[in-house]
Amino acid sequence: MEAIHYNYQDEVNQLKDKLNVDFVGLAMPSDLILQTDIHWTFVSGATNERYKKIELQKGKGIAGFVLKSGRSWIELDISTSSIATHIFDFPIVRFEKLTNFMAIPLWKYNKVAAVLLVGNREQRPFNLEVYETINGELDKGFGAFYRKDVINSVT
Repeated sequence: MEAIHYNYQDEVNQLKDKLNVDFVGLAMPSDLILQTDIHWTFVSGATNERYKKIELQKGKGIAGFVLKSGRSWIELDISTSSIATHIFDFPIVRFEKLTNFMAIPLWKYNKVAAVLLVGNREQRPFNLEVYETINGELDKGFGAFYRKDVINSVT
């Protein structure tokens, strides 16, 4: 049986254009079982290549927190949140100068396997339409990932 390969870079690029945001990134652990060494593997709209050097552990940084908790994280204004005082704990926000973001867990089987980060650099707040568009796109599928745990979820 032939393996199916997905072009996540194209998916990320298309999502950035469709949502009209400044940054979209997909972070994945190098080992899905242990969920270690989380990297921003596919990125669109980066201002530099520093994201390639970010290596997070489960529970650390935006991707590590979302990977561990399995919950979305939405920051509408980073300057007024606790992130502003701990900016060095969130290197992707610092390197890309994001002012707001949505981080969404992506599931494979019954485990969070990746984190989708959508953000803006300017003070352009997200509205409900952006959130609904993201969820609508993820409901269609995002490569091999799902928007929610399809094995253990009731709905």
